[in-house]
Amino acid sequence: MINITSFETLDKAIKLAGGEPTVLEALWDGDTSGWYLYLNLHVIIKKLFSIKKEVRYLGTISLGGDIRLFNGTVPPWPEAELAKEWGKMANEKYGLIFYFPSDKEPDNNCPGWEQRHLAIQCADCAKMIIPTDSPYLSKEICYSCHLKREFNNKIKNAEPYDDGVNLFMVKDEEYNHLGYSSFLDGFSMAPFIDDTVQSRREKRLVDIVTIDELDISIIKEKIEQALDEKVAVYKSAEFPPDFPEKFKSNIKRHTVEYKGNKYELIERLNEEHSKIDGLVWALEMVDKAISGNYCFKIYFKNGFTYRDDAVLRFVNFVSNGSTSLAAIVQQYSGILTETEVQDTVTKMEKAGCLIIEGEIVQTTDVTRKLL
Repeated sequence: MINITSFETLDKAIKLAGGEPTVLEALWDGDTSGWYLYLNLHVIIKKLFSIKKEVRYLGTISLGGDIRLFNGTVPPWPEAELAKEWGKMANEKYGLIFYFPSDKEPDNNCPGWEQRHLAIQCADCAKMIIPTDSPYLSKEICYSCHLKREFNNKIKNAEPYDDGVNLFMVKDEEYNHLGYSSFLDGFSMAPFIDDTVQSRREKRLVDIVTIDELDISIIKEKIEQALDEKVAVYKSAEFPPDFPEKFKSNIKRHTVEYKGNKYELIERLNEEHSKIDGLVWALEMVDKAISGNYCFKIYFKNGFTYRDDAVLRFVNFVSNGSTSLAAIVQQYSGILTETEVQDTVTKMEKAGCLIIEGEIVQTTDVTRKLL
């Protein structure tokens, strides 16, 4: 795919497309790495006795993966902001129409320029959409608004939500974040620490479990034993026989070293390779902890709801760690009552996640490590 990185590269692509440009359309699509915009140019080709309309693909606007989604909010999507800026410039230069039906957030269910007569307006956000044929989704709203309604209902009903575990390597006040997983078993070292962790959980709203030096030495022995078993039956990185040739270049290989031997691993397609990769990473973290006199600390939620999580994320991410109680009430107007907001803030204060000083609400260090 051609990557559009500036108006200059877009302008060059428009010129190379040929014909008279009439419409520049920006539409969303996505893959395993996240959302991106692809740009099409509608042109008129004039010949001696004919006029023909054609659509030319120009390229994509992509600014990386979607880890930004996990901080609780998504700011104006930078791809969208760039597309709007460059679309305006293209309009001014060529007099073409810039068509961008979903300019605030990704949605691949919006009509292209030539399908817009089939579209309806989303009842919630008013953007143009092609009505879904799914029996499980509302036909009057877009999928993004469907998800928002579902999420808001979870907040309103205070549905349980303990998902989210953070793992740190710690020494004194130095915290090195090793990773996040929805549940403990998402970490490759989980099978070797689970019994210890569960025996030390106190079932508080925020559980912080410490894995100390003695535990880590035992964990290392278990990881090495598991790795020995895996590499003993290691097979080289080969594609499955029916894997499409055209996709092979997109699959990455990398090499890990264990006990002086190197093993080439293929990403995602080989479960045994993934296990070896995870175990090697776990062993590296354990070795670093032992040599540097670190311990591991694991942060858990226990008895949280979607409401608790949403309020914490609003204060921590949207409000940069400090806001007023009135601002939280305003944020969830129509979803939560003022009393429900107050009760949630008080609950999170007791959990050690928030500090309340008059009307000001602030997050704590616990919150920053928990989310």
